[in-house]
Amino acid sequence: SLLYTIKFEVAVFPVMSKGKNTKINVKDYLENDQIDLSLQSLTPATLPVKDIAANKKGKKLDLSKNQIITLPDNFVSSMGHIVKLDLSSNKMTSLPETFGNLSLLQHLDLFDNSLTKLPVGFFKLKLLQWLDVKENPLEYPSSDVVGLCRNNAECKTSAIQVIEFMRKENAEQEKRKQKELELKRAKKEALKRELERLEEMEREEKKRIKQEEKAREKARRRAEYEEKQKLKAKEAPEKVSAATPSSLASSPSSSSSLLSVPSLRTVSIVLSVLVLVSAVAMVTVVQPDMEYHYQSFLDLTGEVQVKVSGTVNPILTSINSYLLQTMPGLQRSIASAHDIMSEMLVICKDTIVLGVNLALKEIETFSVFVQKSVSSISSD
Repeated sequence: SLLYTIKFEVAVFPVMSKGKNTKINVKDYLENDQIDLSLQSLTPATLPVKDIAANKKGKKLDLSKNQIITLPDNFVSSMGHIVKLDLSSNKMTSLPETFGNLSLLQHLDLFDNSLTKLPVGFFKLKLLQWLDVKENPLEYPSSDVVGLCRNNAECKTSAIQVIEFMRKENAEQEKRKQKELELKRAKKEALKRELERLEEMEREEKKRIKQEEKAREKARRRAEYEEKQKLKAKEAPEKVSAATPSSLASSPSSSSSLLSVPSLRTVSIVLSVLVLVSAVAMVTVVQPDMEYHYQSFLDLTGEVQVKVSGTVNPILTSINSYLLQTMPGLQRSIASAHDIMSEMLVICKDTIVLGVNLALKEIETFSVFVQKSVSSISSD
């Protein structure tokens, strides 16, 4: 009891010769492998963390009975070599979450502080064999986990139970973190899908609008085309009525102008010229055997006459029928292909048998015949 009284008096009335601003020489407090800085009125600001860390031999650190409410930020990272730590009677309110990084720690005394919880990082203190957290308003973990620590066996049990409890807590926290991470990831994916859906809807809407605009433009062009066709249909009867037989009969000049249409006047002349050219070519190329080639020529022109008549006669018949109804005088200028071919055979025969001069005479005669025909039509 006397020894306890002396310790109590020293704790309450620390040595005053050392002022608050007096720097502590850690080497003066190092004995064997222990650094004893208890009863030094140390605070988080005055705790010589760097000097303690520099003395690697001091693996046991006693900081009990000081004024340390919390540990400095660099304490854990600098005390990795400590195996025994005494922080009792400091009224500490909390321990850093990184406290479990003191991986070599085997003995920890937290007696008589103001701790309400221990950090989950305790599960990393795998070498911890002794733990005392009595006289703390501890809520986490519960008293059933931390035990009483009335002797070495109970303190060892307390260390084992706290580490096992924190290991399970850490596993649960990791699961919760994983679930939260998966939930965030799922929300992110859902948001991404929603954005993609909205973008797809926007693309479809733009496509629909474009198609509608294209359809409207197509309908507009079709309407314009149909309107033009209607106008042309209205103008066509007017042009036809302007060229009626009554107007032709009242104006002789209009009949002569119709006679000048190439498609009507040159039908017979073109066929005649083609046959004539063929005859002249045979006379020029095949002069020795006139009679032999003349017979071949007759055969050839006969076949041509049949083939041409089959094609041309229906056309001429249709034209004659139309002209007979509308312009009877003009209709007489159109001869059938058979008549044209018959006339041209006579010309070709004369060209081959009698010679070119007589053929020219026949052509002149034919020309006069054509002119008379045209004149007679004009007079009608």
